[in-house]
Amino acid sequence: MANTYPVLNSTEQAVTITNEGQTMRGMLHLPTTPGPHPAVLLLHGFTGDKTGPHRLFVHATRALAAAGIAALRFDMRGSGESEGEFQDVTIATELSDAQAALDWLTARPEVDPQRVGLLGLSLGGLLASILAGRNASRIQGLAYWSAAANAEVFMHTANRTAEKSGVSTGSLMDQLLTQGYIMVWSYPVGLQMIQTFFQQEPLDELRPYSGKAIIIHNTSDPTVPVSQASVYAKHFDSRATVHLLDDNTHTFDTPPIERQAIQLTVEWFANLYDENARNETTSQAHA
Repeated sequence: MANTYPVLNSTEQAVTITNEGQTMRGMLHLPTTPGPHPAVLLLHGFTGDKTGPHRLFVHATRALAAAGIAALRFDMRGSGESEGEFQDVTIATELSDAQAALDWLTARPEVDPQRVGLLGLSLGGLLASILAGRNASRIQGLAYWSAAANAEVFMHTANRTAEKSGVSTGSLMDQLLTQGYIMVWSYPVGLQMIQTFFQQEPLDELRPYSGKAIIIHNTSDPTVPVSQASVYAKHFDSRATVHLLDDNTHTFDTPPIERQAIQLTVEWFANLYDENARNETTSQAHA
């Protein structure tokens, strides 16, 4: 099969980012055209990494760079090749990692800090919401891929995990309280992770962000119910572009659906950055 996302008109650099004394590893994708470039920071999901399932993040960042948009994908601490252990991961540590990556990216000379967006997959979408709210003046666009919006996702995951384990959800929670963690998808999920998850109010945090969003979700997502897309669509109202894809996977596993999600996202960011650049030029002309 031909490579759908070859390395075209871009360069790729392995990078390291330090946060709280630990090293995170990532890959920076840059267009070969003169910069500074608009950029997108990608945030992986729960138990995910910078490569993504079926190399989803690799394909997405190469497509972005080929369209003239710089992109950074990285492993949060406790994930992928970064330092730290997964059992120590909490929503707070991941938000800290995301903030460190955003600060690192916007400080790069190849990147235009006035044209930066976020792309969050699954739990990464929830993180992107909070990060955008806390950096409202710095973020121009938000892309949600199968994104979690609230604690409904955890209860859905807990119920599915209990069912697969042949125990009740209550027994699973008893395990969590007794041993301090439970196994989810072969990963030890600590009590603090779950406690911090329920402490988050993503939509409240998101309110300061006044920009646009693209929401892409599969109609029969088995992991993050499509109802979560409706939560975001209601929040953004006319500022949202919503695409519900006819598929029954969580991370756009089938090749045509993956290509569609990536194409829609790349075109949306390219149009957004072009529109904002035109508006900025017009404002300067009338100043």
